[in-house]
Amino acid sequence: MKWHHSLFFKITLIFSIAFVGLVVVGTSFTLHQKKEQLHDVRRFAQSLFRSAYLPQTGQLDTALLAQEGFLAVQETAHLPSFLQDPPPMMRRQGEMGRRMFPVEIVEHKDEVYALAYLKDMPVQVFHVPFRPSYLLHVSLFALIGVTLVFLYILTLRSIRPLAPLKARIEALAEGDYTLPKRSQSKDEIGALANAFYDTVLKIKNLKEARQLFLRNIMHELKTPITKGKLALAMLEDSAYKAKLGTLFETQEHLLEEFARIEKLGSGELTLVRKPYHIDDIVAQMRDLLPQENASLDITLSPQTFHVDFDLFCVALKNVVDNALRYSSDGRASLTCTATTLCISNHGTPLPHPLTSYAQPYFLGGSKQKESRGLGFGLYIALSVFRLHGLSCTYHHEAGVSTFALTLDPLTQPSDRAAS
Repeated sequence: MKWHHSLFFKITLIFSIAFVGLVVVGTSFTLHQKKEQLHDVRRFAQSLFRSAYLPQTGQLDTALLAQEGFLAVQETAHLPSFLQDPPPMMRRQGEMGRRMFPVEIVEHKDEVYALAYLKDMPVQVFHVPFRPSYLLHVSLFALIGVTLVFLYILTLRSIRPLAPLKARIEALAEGDYTLPKRSQSKDEIGALANAFYDTVLKIKNLKEARQLFLRNIMHELKTPITKGKLALAMLEDSAYKAKLGTLFETQEHLLEEFARIEKLGSGELTLVRKPYHIDDIVAQMRDLLPQENASLDITLSPQTFHVDFDLFCVALKNVVDNALRYSSDGRASLTCTATTLCISNHGTPLPHPLTSYAQPYFLGGSKQKESRGLGFGLYIALSVFRLHGLSCTYHHEAGVSTFALTLDPLTQPSDRAAS
């Protein structure tokens, strides 16, 4: 997952934008309020200075100004140069604004000064008893900012269980049924985590019950077969004994196929892939065939495949066994090239599409006389080929049925376990 798809990134981005917006709005609002406060002070100062102006003497009534807190600044050395001797531009701008005399309000280091320009006299500087107050505004926006940070932390704490929950879901997909801890959170994410806990618990219980059932039923089914084989060994050699031996081996093989079907259906069958030469695979496949002297024409192109040896040989055996059993002449051919592996025979086409055989027990009541072959065997083969990532195709043309596998995925090493 890319970083910009992360829920943490999106939440952080939203809160960052909100926080930056809060700072911008707070700063703009504070500066605006400061400007409004200075504007009110300027209007009050202009009105006050008009009242304190004495036309007879051309001076200001400093006593009246002092009563309102406007104290004349005698020592101006500590003031900036523009307050000590305002430039002509400031003087002219002021003189243009008032007919009697201009009064300017200037802020410096949180102190406010009034500059009175009297005709033919140097500028007079008065300290204004006013200090811009930003405490209320700053406190308000700071409180909102702290609230945003608190909500951000609270949100992150709320989604924190998602990371271990994701890890546990991935582990569950790999077959790890370890129970996670129950969440103490009361929100929706906590409820989701607890629901996952309950789900894992139920799946684990079902899996254990299923395994116990399979062990018991396999034991119960294998016990009479074992006893029958022991009793059969005490009989004298005869055609009847040989037929019974074949039946017992068939039943034992069917039990093994049932076990594989259950593992395939539950997704418990995984691959252990290693490099094997095609000659070794075909030799093992021939050993697994029930027909010792099977009429199988083999044409191989020397190469190495990365497969799960046992599973791949069983799957290949099932397809070849079907080809031999349902051929009209009792023969089949296996051809392996650099890219494909084909198994063909002369006979009737499959009665159902190939995709139908990828589902177990799909035949229902229309089973063949023997349960092996086009039923379970082909289902196991298709499932194993799918785990190896192979593409399977089937076509029937001119009385010849051909089952083909695309071998490209087998030429590259892979240790992945498919489910």
